[in-house]
Amino acid sequence: MRTPEKIELFMGLQVSKELGAYLDSLPAEKRDLFISSTGKTLTEAQYGNKRFLGKPCGQKLEFGSMQQIEANILTLLSKLDVYPETSLTLFPLIHS
Repeated sequence: MRTPEKIELFMGLQVSKELGAYLDSLPAEKRDLFISSTGKTLTEAQYGNKRFLGKPCGQKLEFGSMQQIEANILTLLSKLDVYPETSLTLFPLIHS
């Protein structure tokens, strides 16, 4: 029997080759403070064949909450000395 899929929204920054190399070069102590698979930090996700860094947003998202999540992501990115030149992307993330 197939496990039901859980769909939630994810907001994040697409990780370019350059950004990926920078993130991979960070000392583990600094990286682990701001990027993890759970908690209030940033999370990495795959969408198609692209890598993103951001936050899961649940199944429903109100505009005010979306603005708060975006501000939180940008603040956490700035702690890693990452200042995006592009906007964040919101997409459905499917978990099986």
